[in-house]
Amino acid sequence: MRNEMIGAVVRRAIEHPEFRQRLMENPQEALATHGFALEASDLAEIDRIRTKMREGDDVEQQLVTIAEHYGLSHE
Repeated sequence: MRNEMIGAVVRRAIEHPEFRQRLMENPQEALATHGFALEASDLAEIDRIRTKMREGDDVEQQLVTIAEHYGLSHE
């Protein structure tokens, strides 16, 4: 279930740039606003992913790579 929830967040970030921006700025608020209820370990994983993202790089491509790690394919 964990990979599915994290994957859903990553997919939303890929598909919705405004969510992606809010997620980078304030992850807990962005997740709550979009109806995601994650456990503490999932929030920690999202935060790890968030801090791993490099500004200036192709953020969408980074997210696609992360999504693939969680078993999602993005078309």
